[in-house]
Amino acid sequence: MTQLILSFHILAGFIALASAGISVATVKGSLWHRRAGSIYVLAMLIVTLTTLALVAIRPNIFLLVIGIFSFYLVFTGWRSARVRDGRPRSVDHLAGAVMALTGLGMLGFGASGLLTSSGSQPILLLIFGSIGLVMSLSDWRDWRAGPIAGKSRIARHLTRMLAGTIATLTAAVVVNATFLPTLVAWLGPTAVITPLMFWWNARVLAPQPSR
Repeated sequence: MTQLILSFHILAGFIALASAGISVATVKGSLWHRRAGSIYVLAMLIVTLTTLALVAIRPNIFLLVIGIFSFYLVFTGWRSARVRDGRPRSVDHLAGAVMALTGLGMLGFGASGLLTSSGSQPILLLIFGSIGLVMSLSDWRDWRAGPIAGKSRIARHLTRMLAGTIATLTAAVVVNATFLPTLVAWLGPTAVITPLMFWWNARVLAPQPSR
């Protein structure tokens, strides 16, 4: 059973990585972009569900919280594209609450791990826990300020989906590029793709030149 679930997990991860690449490479808003994005979200949902199944068989808090963190990025990016009026629903608030609690848990486990372990997992938990907590809190802040619409909605969609792509690529690098130092494997994709994320946001949010 474990091997079957793992096979589905790996296959879904491969599909997620391929569809993410197609989505990034195609024209935004085009048919292929939307289709690839939908496949990506579905594949990441399967990745998350199989992760939960694997953790239930062999408990691993680290994999559990990283799985929740990764899917939160993809879910909120997908919701930004789907909810055109920019007004959060109950499911959005629920996702934010789950991520906030998970982020706090990651920070707690990370801080505790620094006192009892010399490995890289505590550092990674502190880094990703901080990112997840900040994102969930910033969501509530932005929702209170008003609907996230127009360019801000598109920029949020791009940011979260690219962040989800970072998570997908990171998983592939960690599993396959075992020759790399642990921190390089975990943080390398973030260092490479984050500048693209900022550049893309700058383009989306830039004021249109007057005619």
